Amino acid sequence: MPHLWKFFITLLLELVYPTTATEVPATPEIKRMPKLVWLDTGLVNYAAQVQKEVLGAKDIMDAWRGMIAEQIVAQELLTLTDKVSQKRCFWVRNKSGSNAEVDYVWVQDSMVYPIEVKSGHNAHLRSLHSFMNHSNQTVAVRIWSQPYAVDEVKTADGKEFKLINLPFYLVGKLDSILRRFETTFDNA
Repeated sequence: MPHLWKFFITLLLELVYPTTATEVPATPEIKRMPKLVWLDTGLVNYAAQVQKEVLGAKDIMDAWRGMIAEQIVAQELLTLTDKVSQKRCFWVRNKSGSNAEVDYVWVQDSMVYPIEVKSGHNAHLRSLHSFMNHSNQTVAVRIWSQPYAVDEVKTADGKEFKLINLPFYLVGKLDSILRRFETTFDNA
């Protein structure tokens, strides 16, 4: 681990910590196990020696079992804020024996939005549903390789919410899409 410290100092790697919060403040819990996120997907591909696999993939979700897609989303989320103090987080359920985990949470305008990186229509969203059941939030985000769409979703517990299905190429516009969506939804 000491050799990795140089990467943290030069901001090439980031430890992304979980939060159990579904409302602001979504404070990272630094005593829990973090995810390691490279700040450059080219470096992560090189380190894992999967450059050919990634370049030859027809769908980014096929490359490296979808893990590179999470790295790309993390990198894009970083570009959306100029606040150095705003740390990225992912969500875990605060219950013993639970393995519910949402890939990222995005805090904007006093709201905590869950973000799942998934492939296809049939991808299970159990952790996202768990987050929504424990939250006041009425909007969630799935990032995928399919076209933009908004779905009306109902959890097994009966909570209804809107699921914004966002293609990878629009992740860099997440903040403006959420703002426009909330404005449109609030005025409807």
